[in-house]
Amino acid sequence: MVFLENIRLALSSLAANKMRALLTMLGIIIGIGAVVAIVTVGDAMTGSVNKEMLSYGGNNLTVGLQQKPAAAAPENDAEGDTAGADTTNDDLEDGSTPKENDLITPAMIDEYRNVFGNRIKEISASENLGDLELTNGKAKASVQIYGVNTGYPIEERLVLAEGRMPTQKDMVGRKHLSWVDERFVTQYWGPRETPESVLGKELHIELNGRPVKVYVAGVYRKPENGDYRWGGDSTTKLLVPAPLGKQLAGKPAGFDSVTVIPSEEVDNATLRANTDAFFSGYYTQNKRITTAITSNENYIKSVKKSMGRMNLAISAIAGISLLVGGIGVMNIMMVSVTERTREIGVRMALGAKGRLIRFQFMVEAIVICLIGGFIGVLVGIGLGTVGAGMMDHSAKPSITAIVVAVGFSAAIGLFFGWYPANKAARMDPIDALRYE
Repeated sequence: MVFLENIRLALSSLAANKMRALLTMLGIIIGIGAVVAIVTVGDAMTGSVNKEMLSYGGNNLTVGLQQKPAAAAPENDAEGDTAGADTTNDDLEDGSTPKENDLITPAMIDEYRNVFGNRIKEISASENLGDLELTNGKAKASVQIYGVNTGYPIEERLVLAEGRMPTQKDMVGRKHLSWVDERFVTQYWGPRETPESVLGKELHIELNGRPVKVYVAGVYRKPENGDYRWGGDSTTKLLVPAPLGKQLAGKPAGFDSVTVIPSEEVDNATLRANTDAFFSGYYTQNKRITTAITSNENYIKSVKKSMGRMNLAISAIAGISLLVGGIGVMNIMMVSVTERTREIGVRMALGAKGRLIRFQFMVEAIVICLIGGFIGVLVGIGLGTVGAGMMDHSAKPSITAIVVAVGFSAAIGLFFGWYPANKAARMDPIDALRYE
């Protein structure tokens, strides 16, 4: 009952001096609002960056070949007929190219797809087969010819404008097909042609000195966010099925690296371990070569950690206003004690103990800070929601930040209300009654 009565007295005192109470709370409101808003916007920014990085394949796994440690390499390779048995330890020195039998084969890729099909979107493989300048009368178009599999458009986030994307049948049949982007259509055939009108048209290209005729099966557009891997304004990518392109270019069918595109719900760490075990299993008998998996996962974690630290630092700076607000609370409580000296004297004369007087003013200080804290939370949620919306990424206000902010408000009331409350409790009743 005493506690509730003190709360009622505190609210009555605030109601009697509304403007003074509001100005006193202002520092608390600004501080709490800033902290909640910053944490909310920071969470939205982190989510936006994470989403953007994932759209760039941030959780993709790249499986590549690497040389086994020197200690694991034998002096000679006379035993067994294993993958890569025609290579030597010097074949994989820095800058060298793995032998044909060392490469990741299409059969390995197909088997991986069969085993992990429910945990991945696709497995992508591609190889740059060379640069070429195609001419059509006076028109010229510079292209990079890439041999790709069915997973490549997913990895590169290609958007189909017309036609279709590569299929597994295109890989098996080694069909003379190609895929070009919209810019190539304009450069090579002119502005009057459309992606739909060029489907099925012939293109004469040359691989390894061998001319070949391919037909346009689809027209795509590159990622709208301008992926840095897509070169400058003058060069486009002309895609052909990898088996066809490699055969015409005189290159082995395998790849020195492939990219696994995980499903969104899969556990990336588990998939990485399983993928490592799968591909390295093909190289257990290979004396020099094994596979290694890399990804941007650690980089993404590092970025998120850095952004978290930045948000914490900014929140701490914003929290300085809480200190200012606390000083304001102490100031107004000192004024309140002075104004209510005679009231304190009367209560003491009627038998009120010093601890009750102290408790009354402590409660009043805490109430001021809590009301300011709740208003600040509402302001912070509003500002944070607006800020998150401007980044086109929704973010819910952090419950932890709200609880900490409100708890910190109460702590400020306790800390800065103690001195004025203690001063009131230690008054001499006679002097208090004589105070004018």
